[in-house]
Amino acid sequence: MKRLMVTVVAGMGCGIAPSVFAQSSVTLYGIVDVGVSYASNVGGHAQAQEQSGIFNGNRFGFKGQEDLGGGLSAVFQLEDGFSANNGTFGQGTTGSTGSTAAAAVTRLFGRQAWVGIKSAWATVTLGRQYDFMYDLAPIAASNYATSYMHRPGTANALLGNDGSTTDLDRIGGARVDNSVKVSSAPLGGFSLGGIYGFGGQAGAFSNGGTQGAGAKYAQGNLQVAAAWTNLKEADASSSYRVYGGGARYQLGPVRLSGLYTNAEWTATGDRVDTVEFGAQYLITPAFSLAASYYYSKPNNEAKNVILKGTRNQVGVVADYAFSKATDVYLACDYQRAKHGYAAQIYSLSPTDATTNHQSVIALGVQHFF
Repeated sequence: MKRLMVTVVAGMGCGIAPSVFAQSSVTLYGIVDVGVSYASNVGGHAQAQEQSGIFNGNRFGFKGQEDLGGGLSAVFQLEDGFSANNGTFGQGTTGSTGSTAAAAVTRLFGRQAWVGIKSAWATVTLGRQYDFMYDLAPIAASNYATSYMHRPGTANALLGNDGSTTDLDRIGGARVDNSVKVSSAPLGGFSLGGIYGFGGQAGAFSNGGTQGAGAKYAQGNLQVAAAWTNLKEADASSSYRVYGGGARYQLGPVRLSGLYTNAEWTATGDRVDTVEFGAQYLITPAFSLAASYYYSKPNNEAKNVILKGTRNQVGVVADYAFSKATDVYLACDYQRAKHGYAAQIYSLSPTDATTNHQSVIALGVQHFF
């Protein structure tokens, strides 16, 4: 991935002690992803449209590091999402947190906005940042067959995601505002972390807050990760809890992965279990084929407030890379919902199909910088 690097070196002026010498760097980066899709059934009709962020969410950002000496560094990241169709911000306004609606606020850096201190042992960051469920994204089916493999759902009112994804198990990238995050440096391939989001209520320290933890092992061709997140209602009446775990393995030109997640709303006892698999075969250094599958099963099918109807979805992708920075892809997805519920492929929300099945084909291009 290409990067534009700006390096600033603070030189030693006359009479300045060497101990104040410091070096810092700032990197500008991003992804632009857009394509044309054709869906078989959207509100009872076929639909062709231009779509932004089919494979990867469009973004641009800045990240930097400054050497503070003594093994410490200051780190930061500011990142915003946007639509390549019309140039508008993504994650642009706050949403709802449980039953309490937040006031609409325009965001400049809706994807990430944090600063912290890094040492040889751990990194501590503060701001708006991902919880550890997002660490499962490289294992998830969407990593193989576009964002169409994220789960649809009505959980956006429960997630407390403040303008992030409505993906019910948060792997699509829900963020935590007002949060402190601690991540250990890898030791023998293992790393651990925890996150706490302040609810911000006077006299009720934990109400509306978020707690989460994650563990990861990465060594050679194997990657294993597990995570848990708990979002407490503003009135402390209930919580939205998500956990999951999975593994990915690289076997020559073949990459394989499997993942399980569970999402639960304690107010109603509703939950959704999801199992998914992904595989990619690198035919040549430039051309690859990938396939993925997920199965989501809610309890209380007729009344489940997170997701109604068991879902099966398959996706396949052919990808050709012109360079390390630019590739084109052809994606095909099909979803079937059981027990009389309408199908709904994630990126086509909020409009359901009028039948229990829906398919989409998309041709797109993405560029990394």
